[in-house]
Amino acid sequence: MLNEKQLLNRLRLRLTGVYLATALGLIILLAGLSIVLLRFYFQSAIDDALRNRLALEYLQLGAPLPAELERSYLEWARLRLPAPASSDDKKREPEEEDEDEAKHGEEDAHERASNSVSALPSGAPIEDLVSVFVLRLDGAGRVLVPSAMLPPGFAPNLEAIAAAGRSGADWRTVQTPAGEPVRLLTYALRQEDQTIYLQAGRSLIGQDRVMRQFLIGLLAGGGALAGLAALVSWITAGRAIQPIQAAWARQREFVANASHELRAPLSLIQLSAELATRPDTPPDERQELAGDVLRESRHMARLVSDLLLLSRADAGHLPVRIEAVPVQQVLDSLAGEWRRACAARGVTFEAPPTTAVAQADEGYLRQVLLAVLDNALRYTPAGGRIAVLVASRERWVDIAVSDSGPGIAPEHLPRVFERFYQADAARSDKEHAGLGLSIVRTLVEAMGGHVRLDSPAGGGLTVTISLPKA
Repeated sequence: MLNEKQLLNRLRLRLTGVYLATALGLIILLAGLSIVLLRFYFQSAIDDALRNRLALEYLQLGAPLPAELERSYLEWARLRLPAPASSDDKKREPEEEDEDEAKHGEEDAHERASNSVSALPSGAPIEDLVSVFVLRLDGAGRVLVPSAMLPPGFAPNLEAIAAAGRSGADWRTVQTPAGEPVRLLTYALRQEDQTIYLQAGRSLIGQDRVMRQFLIGLLAGGGALAGLAALVSWITAGRAIQPIQAAWARQREFVANASHELRAPLSLIQLSAELATRPDTPPDERQELAGDVLRESRHMARLVSDLLLLSRADAGHLPVRIEAVPVQQVLDSLAGEWRRACAARGVTFEAPPTTAVAQADEGYLRQVLLAVLDNALRYTPAGGRIAVLVASRERWVDIAVSDSGPGIAPEHLPRVFERFYQADAARSDKEHAGLGLSIVRTLVEAMGGHVRLDSPAGGGLTVTISLPKA
C-alpha cells in the first residue's frame, strides 16, 4: 500500500511524462515541418532554375518555348530583368499606364527576355542559373554542344532521353558514379527533320550538405530543448499537484478535527452508559446520566449532519434549488422564535420589514440565517442588541446581522471561515465545533453569493450575506 508521499511522487512522474511527451511531440512536429518546408524550398528553387536555364537555351536557338518553360521564365524575367525605360513611357499619363499594363505585360516580358538573351554570350552566368549546366544531345546520347559545368564523372542519362522522346519532357534525380546526386530536366526539341535533346542539370550536393547541417543543428537544438522541456515539465508537474497536496492536507486536518470533536461526546456517552448500567447507581443519578447521553447524542447528530453537508459540498454534490425568495418571508419564519430566545437572554432583537427579493435556495437561506443568529445570540451578553438589516443595491441583496458581543480580533478575521477554527475563548464553547461560519460560507457561495465579516475595534460583529437580486 503506497503512502501519500509515494502516491504524489508517482503522480508527479506521470504528469511530467505527459508534459514531456507533449513538448517532444511539438518539437518533432516543428522539426519535421521545417525539414519538409526546407526540402520543398530547395526542390522548387532548383526545378525553377532548370526550367529557366532551358528556356534561355530555347531562346538562344530561336525555338518557341513550351508552355511550362514559358510560364516559369516569364516570372523569372519579370523579377530578375530590368524593364527598359522609353520616352513613350515617360510621356504616358498614369491612366494610360494602368490601362496598358495588363495588355502589354507579357509582351514586355517577352521583349526583355529576348533582349537579355541576345546580349548574353553563350554560357554566360545569370544570377541563380550559374550552377546549372545544359547539354545538347542527339537521340543516342552523344554530346552535340558540351558544357563546362558538368559534375565529375557525369554522363548523359539515356533513360531521360528516351522518356523525353516519348512524352516531350522528363524530370528525374540521378547519381554520378562518384555518388553525387544530380537533378535533371530533359526536353526533346524537334527542328526541321531532326530531334535534339536539351538536358539541364544541377548538382544537389550543396543542398544535401545544407540539409545535413540543418539536421545536425536540429538534433543539437532538439536535445537541448528536450532537456529544458524535461526540467520545465518536472517543475510544472510539481506546481500542478500542489492543489492536490493542499487538498490532502485539508482532508487530513478535517478528519483529525472531526475525530477529535466526535471522540469527546462518544467518550462521555460511553462513560454515562457504563455508570447507568451499574447496579449500585441510584435511580436519580441514572436519570441524570440518561440526560447526558441524550444531550451528547444530539450534539453528535448535529456535528455529523454538518460534516455530511460539508463533505457533499466538497464533492460538488450539494443540491441547490435557486428561485426568487422574499427575504421577509424567511425572516418571518424565524422572528417569533428568535424574539423569544433573545428575550429570555435579555437581548434586544430588531428586524425592520423589507421588500427585497433574492435569488436563493429558501431552505439554505433559512439555515444560513439560523446559524448566523445562533452565533450572534451565543456571544451577545444580557442587555445587548441583535439587528437584522436588509438592503438592496444594483445586483445584490445584502442581509446584515449585527450583534453587540465582544467581536473578533483583526488577526483572527481571515481564518474564522476555516473549519473547526475558533478565534478565542470569548467566541468558543464546548458545544460548538467551529463549523457554523464555514457552513454559512459554503451555502452562500453555493447560492451564488458571498459573505463578509466586519468587527470594529470597539466590539461587536456584523455578518453581511450578499445574494443575487431577483
